[in-house]
Amino acid sequence: MLQSYSVYASQNHPLAVLWNIDDEYVPEWLEFERNLIDLDDTLRPILEEESFISSFGGTYINIFDGTITVNTVDFSKVDELLTLPEINPYNNSLHFKQANNSLSQLKNNFVELSFLSKIKHANMVYILTDMEYNNIVLYFFNRSVNNTDFLNAVEPFHPTIFYLDEEKTPQTIIRPRRDVDNSKREIRTKLLDGEGLYNTVNGYLCSAGFWAMSRDEPMPLYIITAGHCFDQTNHRNDFYYVPWNWDWNTTTSNLTYIGPMIFHSENANPDFSVIQVDGEDIFPSFAIRNTDNDQYKEFIITNDAPVSNQGVHICKSAYTTHFTCGFVKGLNGILIQEESFRTDLIITDWYSGSGDSGGPVMSFVSPQNLNSVVLHGIHVVGGGDIGFAAANSIETIFNELEESGIRRLQDLVLYLGNS
Repeated sequence: MLQSYSVYASQNHPLAVLWNIDDEYVPEWLEFERNLIDLDDTLRPILEEESFISSFGGTYINIFDGTITVNTVDFSKVDELLTLPEINPYNNSLHFKQANNSLSQLKNNFVELSFLSKIKHANMVYILTDMEYNNIVLYFFNRSVNNTDFLNAVEPFHPTIFYLDEEKTPQTIIRPRRDVDNSKREIRTKLLDGEGLYNTVNGYLCSAGFWAMSRDEPMPLYIITAGHCFDQTNHRNDFYYVPWNWDWNTTTSNLTYIGPMIFHSENANPDFSVIQVDGEDIFPSFAIRNTDNDQYKEFIITNDAPVSNQGVHICKSAYTTHFTCGFVKGLNGILIQEESFRTDLIITDWYSGSGDSGGPVMSFVSPQNLNSVVLHGIHVVGGGDIGFAAANSIETIFNELEESGIRRLQDLVLYLGNS
């Protein structure tokens, strides 16, 4: 039985805060979550098989109940599933919940709603498959946006509908008191993932996602951030390093030069860009900033990995809201925003703000080392003042670069020091 939170508990680790438990229980809970993930990774492909895909409606992990919830349309198939040798030893970890939509129905409905969103010109809306709701869920940014035609068209599919409090907060724009001084500095600065990136062209502020390097060439190094940090009205966009809690009432002459943005994805799908690090005073890192906490000031990236499970923890670090965690709500998210149609988004319920775009997205995987994380991608958009946000996976980013035709960017990998 997992230990729960006491009013006298010490909560320094982000997972202690998220799960509302004492720090000392984080390794136990994390190991338990890892075990549920392993079981879910075994279970999900089985439920996709022809004999089960019409009887079950997906799964999600509930760390607080200590179970995997299995949405169940046809309970007569439960015994057949439980007799499978790879599932039988873990019967007590499965909770079968009555559901209306099978996996096959969810897949079909998602395709249909995605198609309807295009022909009915949906706008300012997220579309995702949320296994906790066992349904296709629509999150509209604002009721004032006219989506009547789309709503009428999707009514036969009975999606779950929510309205976010307000439209996405506009991009943070900083107006410096004077131009940035490019003169050489004497001290090299280690730029941690999650710290600020300042675009001198338009005053945009974003967050550093992660460092990247070529498989074959040690230099130059690159920083990946959100694509919409780029100002398309200017050919050259130069970026400078902004530490957390920077005093913008001072001048920007002491900001450290990073380098130019040399690539940004077309149509923001996926929404990322590449900054080439030309500045001599910036030192690379494979650590993520969390300096609001004295005990866990940095988290070390040990690898990158995809996100495959709903209901598991996921975290981000970024300039404005710093280090926050939430839960995975969807893995196939679509965001329609004016002319932009973004797909394959990781949907989460963490809080974010303007200036957070581009920050690293990660999770903890080692109960033995709570300072280590695996990287999943970058934060690209939030949902106003409520806990709702989306991320692009590192896999989609590197796939886009591989297909870009730009030779020096086609073989980029996550920077992990000299390894």
